Amino acid sequence: MSTRRLRRWVLGCLLVATSVSVVVAAGHAAAGAPPGRRATLAQAEIPVTLRARTFRFDRATRVLTASGDVVVVYQDVTITADHLRADLETNDVRAEGRVTIEVSGYRARGAALDYNLTTRRGRIDQAATEYTSPYVRGTIHVRAQVVEGTLGGATTGRSAFCTTCEGPNPVVYLTAGELSFYPNDRIVGRRVSVWIGGRRIITWPYFLIHLRERRASRLLPVVGYSEIEGYFLKTFYSYALTPDHYGYLRLDLMERLGTGYGLEHAYRLAAGSGTLFLYRLQNKQTGGPDTRLTLNHEQRLGDVSARLYADFLTRYDPVFPSTDVYVALDTFTRTASSSTTVYQNYFGFDIGPFRSSTYLARVLHTQQISPVFSVEITGDLSRVSGAMGVDDELAPRLTLRYRGTGYLATLVADGRIDLDGDRFPFDLRFGTERLPELTVMLDARNLVGTRLVYQTQAALGRFREALFGGTTDAVRADGMITLSGVLLESGAGILDLRAQIRGSYYSTGDARGFVSGRLVYTRLLGTHWEAQTGISYQDQIGRTPFAFDQALGRVAQADATVTYRQPSLIVTGTASFDAGSGVWAPAVVRAQYAPRAGWSIASAFSYHPWLGTLDRAELAFDIALSARWQVTYYGYYDGFARQVYHDRLTITRVWDECLATALTYRGVTNEIWLEAWLTALPWARGRVGVGSQGNILFDQPWLGPRP
Repeated sequence: MSTRRLRRWVLGCLLVATSVSVVVAAGHAAAGAPPGRRATLAQAEIPVTLRARTFRFDRATRVLTASGDVVVVYQDVTITADHLRADLETNDVRAEGRVTIEVSGYRARGAALDYNLTTRRGRIDQAATEYTSPYVRGTIHVRAQVVEGTLGGATTGRSAFCTTCEGPNPVVYLTAGELSFYPNDRIVGRRVSVWIGGRRIITWPYFLIHLRERRASRLLPVVGYSEIEGYFLKTFYSYALTPDHYGYLRLDLMERLGTGYGLEHAYRLAAGSGTLFLYRLQNKQTGGPDTRLTLNHEQRLGDVSARLYADFLTRYDPVFPSTDVYVALDTFTRTASSSTTVYQNYFGFDIGPFRSSTYLARVLHTQQISPVFSVEITGDLSRVSGAMGVDDELAPRLTLRYRGTGYLATLVADGRIDLDGDRFPFDLRFGTERLPELTVMLDARNLVGTRLVYQTQAALGRFREALFGGTTDAVRADGMITLSGVLLESGAGILDLRAQIRGSYYSTGDARGFVSGRLVYTRLLGTHWEAQTGISYQDQIGRTPFAFDQALGRVAQADATVTYRQPSLIVTGTASFDAGSGVWAPAVVRAQYAPRAGWSIASAFSYHPWLGTLDRAELAFDIALSARWQVTYYGYYDGFARQVYHDRLTITRVWDECLATALTYRGVTNEIWLEAWLTALPWARGRVGVGSQGNILFDQPWLGPRP
């Protein structure tokens, strides 16, 4: 079994540890109920229902004992046992003998359990459970000598066993001295062993698995070869100081690059958390060290949330050493009627005598003045420093929105302020300013007597556009109508329309008209056939003085699609013609065939009418020969190279319904790969391969940050 699969399989097993931690609940009780009867045992704050053959209550010690088919129900918790003891002063419950506990759908069995109703902390001895989850396929079976924890919180299992195989003698299983589960965060394992066919394959003293990201300790070092690194050996080991401070240690030995070592530390503080990454490479190629330091921190200060990301990189060079720095700081706050966000980032690099830096900041504030009126204020600040000097620019924007009856009115004003005056040789900020623009858009309405919907919009604004060729300052009056919906429906055919008409007039004396649209006719041809034809058109007359207002030239295209459908077969053919260039686009035929369950066959053909050749042909199939054997293939014919490529052929074998192995041939790269995984975790595959030059290839998940 490959290292990658084993790690992924470990993840699936560890996920189960949380279900075993769902232990025991009970409550206060009263006495006097006859044997075999149900009694409601309650103080006002802790209602519990108890059923048992016999039970009694000691008023002096306030201890309740019950025996014989005991069933205790408290809220979402149900406990069954042979014997039960409850201390009504401390709310502690002890159950023994054929114990089961079910909480919110989780179910576990054990010999004995202890639970505190107030703290919801519990312990179950000789626990066993079955776990299902959307993250896994099938069922994961778990046993543990002791499991302790808090419902919905951190839990720890000791002397644990888990497997995805059925039956008393699983072919693959895992044992661990201790498993600690932190819901939706991470899993920590100690003294973990993987067993295959009754033999222990490997034992690892410690490892981490993150649930939110596919990364964890490597069970084995990675040995391989690459053109840049040469032969290499890479390690990635975990540690944990406390539940809030843990991380990974790295040591990489690379033939051509040198030795690299690093640290990735994760931490959690009272109102913040983050990761710190430090990596240093003794670079053989330059003869000196390269260092990278990365900080990713999130902090909450009252109603303000902040995130800081910093990346510092130095590269040694005997002539031109270099330094890169990138820092980003985002802050956000929100109230019932407003929100404010500040984005900031800085990038600077230093390569020998060459230095440059860029600082960008954006302030965004939105305010809801009333249910129909809102304000948005944006300010963009930039500073660019280089050999020619410093350029400071400010771009403010004000947006007012008013929602009236049947319309939306928007006023936008934005500009540019050159803060450095004429000190910089030229402005680095170009673009368009609105000084301002008022837009009124009516709500969509139905065109009377039709199934068409239309919407109108009118705008008036002054624009100033600064480009390398100069500045254009003019007023634009603009109107637009959009029309969409079913234009005609007759029998089995539908004619659908999407159109837009727009006109603009400028104070420079220029004017422009613009029209675009698409007309589509769809018709059913019998039980299995469907045809669709479409025409797309776009054109304009006149001109505009602004570059931002330009549109593409004339577009005139026609297309057709024919589809044939059966319960197990669908075939589609498409073709299109560009009237502007007078050229036919390649015609494409696609087919998908599923003759039986577990079979999928697909093909596609592309024919180029202008060249008169078969442009490309593809074939792919995924066939389950039986419950244990499966074959998948993908290949294609390249008309330009006139060659057939067998891109991928995979043969898969399933062992004992829980372990799968696959042999894959990749014809394009001339590689052979062996994969293995648990059927419960098909996305977690460990792979090892042989390259075209006979070199060994490794592909493992959770490799961690790259230097």
